[in-house]
Amino acid sequence: MYELIIFDVDGTMIDTEDAVKKSYRYAVREELGRDLADEEILQIFGIPTLQALEALGSKEIQKSSERYFESLFKHYREGMPVYKGIKEVLEELDRRGARCGIVTSRNRGEVSNDTSLNSLLKYFRYVITAEDTTRHKPDAEPVLKLLDISGVKPSGVLYIGDTHFDYFCAKNAGVEFALALWGAKSSEGMEPDHMLESPLDLLKILDQG
Repeated sequence: MYELIIFDVDGTMIDTEDAVKKSYRYAVREELGRDLADEEILQIFGIPTLQALEALGSKEIQKSSERYFESLFKHYREGMPVYKGIKEVLEELDRRGARCGIVTSRNRGEVSNDTSLNSLLKYFRYVITAEDTTRHKPDAEPVLKLLDISGVKPSGVLYIGDTHFDYFCAKNAGVEFALALWGAKSSEGMEPDHMLESPLDLLKILDQG
């Protein structure tokens, strides 16, 4: 049914919410001397870090980003929770010979420092990070970049993500989208092709096809 299955990372495969919140709070508190509300942080989930810090009011983005990554990488190296069912699904997709890729707003440093994510990378043929494109989610460019590399047409692709940034990235690229409800904060403003209650639901969709 699908020639290529694309996964987002944060909120889809890895539960990084707590670590990301703590790291943004640390960076902003050190620069601006104020505490971020949850609502502020949730609004910037899913976009590259430098853009997120700018949206949060940072004026010294380079210094703030260094503080942010200092905190985040500490959490990453300690190991982050992988959502229940993700590894089993990836193992089954690998057994079936499915082609899988990653499209993430993380930069390469965020990918390489995450010990939990690195344990999953063997299941993926392609990884698109923030450095690989000029424009980022919700723009289509990250997905289109992966399609160009893989040689797969949009009609043969399913993208799994948890935010409206993922959703519009998929829709703008003309590929189907499955909403990961285990990580999604809301489905408001989205009309996913599939709603996944758990990662294992992906296999049901593939079996139906």
